[in-house]
Parts: sequence; C-alpha cells; structure tokens
Amino acid sequence: MKTLTKLEEFVLLAILNLKENAYLVTIQEYLEKQAANSLSFGTLHVLLRRLEHAELIKHYVGEATAKRGGKAIKFYEITKVGVAALKEIEKVNSAMWVNFSELN
Repeated sequence: MKTLTKLEEFVLLAILNLKENAYLVTIQEYLEKQAANSLSFGTLHVLLRRLEHAELIKHYVGEATAKRGGKAIKFYEITKVGVAALKEIEKVNSAMWVNFSELN
C-alpha cells in the first residue's frame, strides 16, 4: 500500500468523521477546526482527486439546489480500500508511539 502524506490522512479522517456531510466546504472547515490546518479549495481539491484516483475515496453528486444556483454538491465517502489504509496507519502509529506514555 502506498504511504499517505499527513494531509491525505487528515482528509480521509475528515471524510470518515463527516459521514454523509463530507463535501469540499465541510471538509475544509473540519480540517481547520480539528487540525488547525487551513487549506485552500484548490489544494484540497487536488488532494481529493489524488485520493479518488488511488481508490481510497469516491464521490457522488447530490441534488441540485436553488441555494447553489441550481448546482449540485459533490459528496465524498471513504471506500473499503480507504478504511484499510486508515487501519494500517493507526496500527503503525500505535506501534511507533508505544513508549510515549512513559514520558513525564
């Protein structure tokens, strides 16, 4: 499995935590709030495309709304491959941080 960058990991976790409400704006807001990481829409869009190309996430298009001028929202969801990648990251992180709790 390809190693993910920390930003890619954060985006996957944001999508996982946002569930059915994961779209560009909510993902950006989540990352800013939870990780103190402010990404431009362009940067986030590139990350989303990269994750989708790697089959870690997929998207679906919601209904068009008048609020958005008739445009539909592109929602993202994590795939089984994405869940497996996060499980592997969690396993590696747990192993690497094993002695951290011993620090005073």
